[in-house]
Amino acid sequence: MRRSSRKGSALVAVIWLLAVLSILIASYAVDAHLQTRINIYLRERVTVDHLTEAGLAIAEVILTDYQNVSEAASDSELEEKLEDDRWYTEKLSLKSQGGKEVTTGAVPVDALNPNGGTVSVTIRPIESKLNINNLYAGGDQNFGEIWMRILAVSGIPKDYWDGIVNGWCDWRDTDGTTTGGARSENAGAENDFYTDAYQDFVDGRDVEKNKNYKPKARDGEIVDIEELKAIKGFNEYDEKPINADAILNGGVLNPAEDEKDQIVVTNGISAFFSLYGSGKINVNAVKDPRVLAVIPGIFQGNPDDQRADDVEEAMAIAQKIIELRETLPTDGKSPLISSSDEENDTGAYKDFNNLQMRLQDVGLDIQNDASNYLSFQPDKFFEITIIGKSFGIVHKIVAVALVDGDKVRYLRWQEDP
Repeated sequence: MRRSSRKGSALVAVIWLLAVLSILIASYAVDAHLQTRINIYLRERVTVDHLTEAGLAIAEVILTDYQNVSEAASDSELEEKLEDDRWYTEKLSLKSQGGKEVTTGAVPVDALNPNGGTVSVTIRPIESKLNINNLYAGGDQNFGEIWMRILAVSGIPKDYWDGIVNGWCDWRDTDGTTTGGARSENAGAENDFYTDAYQDFVDGRDVEKNKNYKPKARDGEIVDIEELKAIKGFNEYDEKPINADAILNGGVLNPAEDEKDQIVVTNGISAFFSLYGSGKINVNAVKDPRVLAVIPGIFQGNPDDQRADDVEEAMAIAQKIIELRETLPTDGKSPLISSSDEENDTGAYKDFNNLQMRLQDVGLDIQNDASNYLSFQPDKFFEITIIGKSFGIVHKIVAVALVDGDKVRYLRWQEDP
């Protein structure tokens, strides 16, 4: 009986031992599997990082040399140029199309290993919006008119205009004088206004998101359009909170009011602005007709009158400018071959005279004032988007670059935004 009991105990012990060993072996197997997957991921991550580095080199080659390429005169010359320069197409597109977005498509970096991953490079001239940092008294003498046109086209009621513009001017300028008069309800605000009590007053303030905002005016260039939400005039009217996000991106401007009294902004003002650029709009790069519609000489009425007809007329001209620009050549030639059409009445605009002539052909006209705000070639600021892909892993870089001759300087850099 004892011997049988001992055998039973030994059997139980062996079973427990086997169970423990099985668990250990299984855990080691899982750990080995995970470690293998981690090693594979790290290897592929290194590969995809190399791909984006290659994409960055491709972007810099295009940007520093596109001004030096010339259009081919024939199909045979085009073939020669493509053989000599792998990126001839992208360079010429950036130059001849006056600043439209160009992309390489998905390119295998290693021609001998097409499955080793791809990289795509997209280059977009930034001068397709207004540089907001120029739109104040120290930057553009017509800043007030342009702001009024922006607010009119955006559908923001006139009562709010002075508070918005005055608040912006005091935030941007470097003096200590309150714009609009210190006692006016629509006056701007200097540093003594932006106290903790004011921050507590702002309705819907996301404290965590805005934790880096200083409790005072910027007194210089802003670095994020979202910063406008911190400014007096954007988040209060007549000492009552308003929705700053509605001014920027559209929405209900005064959600605290009764529904019948609420004001809906269909289009926010953020669509008009960039943080970089010369202050001119590249007419061959701009995509949003609203941006063109607010340019002096295109918007030909007085925005202070708030006439809907003036806004509609400006929008009609802006839309036609983009429509005519998108009309492709009809001579049957490749867009990479020089056209025999000397008048250049299709495709990208050559200069301001060409723009005026093509508009007049369709019964429209713009005033010469517009020439001070329009450009027809890329300037110096570009947005570069690089996407590397390898075995399901994606690495994306979005950067803002300043190109000066053969040098590229990065002003903003985001990875996997």
